[in-house]
Amino acid sequence: MGRLASVRQTLSRVPFFSSLYGRVFVIFWLTLLLVLAAVIWAQRGDPRSLHPVPAAEQARIAAQINQLVNIATTRDIPIATLVARHNQRRGHRHSRAANTLYWVPKSARIDDLPTELRRFMAQTNETEQPMQRLVRRAMLAGPFSVSTDNTQGNLYHARRWQPRLPFVLKILETPQHLLLVTMLVSTPLLLWLAYTLTRPARRFEAASRRVANGDLVPDPALECGPREFSEAGKGFNHMVTALNQMVTGQQQLVSDISHELRSPLTRLQMARALAERELGHSDSLARIEREAGQLEALIAELLTLSKLQAQGQLERASVSADVLWQSVVDDASFEANQQGKSITITPWPSVTLSVNSRLACSALENVLRNAIRYAHLGIDITTFIDDTMLVIQVADDGPGVPESMLTDIFRPFYRVSAARERQSGGSGLGLAITAQAVQQHGGQVLAHNRPQGGLVVTLRWPVH
Repeated sequence: MGRLASVRQTLSRVPFFSSLYGRVFVIFWLTLLLVLAAVIWAQRGDPRSLHPVPAAEQARIAAQINQLVNIATTRDIPIATLVARHNQRRGHRHSRAANTLYWVPKSARIDDLPTELRRFMAQTNETEQPMQRLVRRAMLAGPFSVSTDNTQGNLYHARRWQPRLPFVLKILETPQHLLLVTMLVSTPLLLWLAYTLTRPARRFEAASRRVANGDLVPDPALECGPREFSEAGKGFNHMVTALNQMVTGQQQLVSDISHELRSPLTRLQMARALAERELGHSDSLARIEREAGQLEALIAELLTLSKLQAQGQLERASVSADVLWQSVVDDASFEANQQGKSITITPWPSVTLSVNSRLACSALENVLRNAIRYAHLGIDITTFIDDTMLVIQVADDGPGVPESMLTDIFRPFYRVSAARERQSGGSGLGLAITAQAVQQHGGQVLAHNRPQGGLVVTLRWPVH
């Protein structure tokens, strides 16, 4: 493993191999070379190709031919006659290829010979040693040079081929089989190439998902791999670092501003208390107290929203939906009854969620307070399971929101004119805090108007 790692490091230092296009080029040509090598290796043992006669087989055929030559010399019988007798005795009546000899004199015409033998003779015409080749079911061997006092020529030997072709050779007989072999040989390399190309992409996908969830931490693994991905990873990490610094600076700025605002606000409240002690209660002092309280609440909500926007990982716990939100609904019902309004709710589904309890309660509480503020008579809460999400729909019978502003109401400090203006109360941060809290948990917030009038806010929470 250590040697393999060192080889990889050495190749990574070479500009051509460290780039993505270089790796694709090398893998492509390596695949072709392996396919060609596999085909050539498979054909080395193919008996249908021309190759030298093995020594043992050559010695056996040579002994047989020497015997015929001795007979022809001592008895003065033509070689052609002896070859014909030999073919008749050696199982010729069963198969011409059982153990057949072909005599071809130097000056003889070869038109009468079998086509396969003529082709074999053309291939072995200039060979210095006997060769053999499988033709159909016969193994042809030759030429074996024969010279006597009366004649000169070549003998060719044919015997029946008993063994079956190896499976590797059979699959190379047709183009379809060759294509299959090519696919099988190239598949491992192509899979490795696909893995090499997709691994950095998967790293980028995971890193972008972490950034989307607010985890602004650079990932050194993004700077590994091919040069193109490495450069992109360096740029991505630089962007994450810049975003982290920007978000941290923004949060620090909001905290500093809130601190600076609370100091004069505290002095203002103390001055109001001293004025009320010296001058007694008055409507002007009561208004100062009310405005100071709203300013204090605004600063607290602004800090909460800033922390939600900057916070990537929340402390979560597994809790059932009814235990988590039933107390919030009970408090909202009490508040609604004091204003002559009612809240109805469907039973909570039996599900468990992994949430930050404080933020989850605050998210639903802000929606309920908003609905109570603008409802005429009542609010309906509907809960159900949709696939892997817990859906909570809060519907009021108030004036609703213009269709063009349904997405804007979740922006900080955004207020709809007419029915939802500043005089109706609120800082414009409640629904923004709800949207941030739900999104931090991987959920979604939507709003739409009811056909009969009123606004419906839908909270979708992932089920644990």
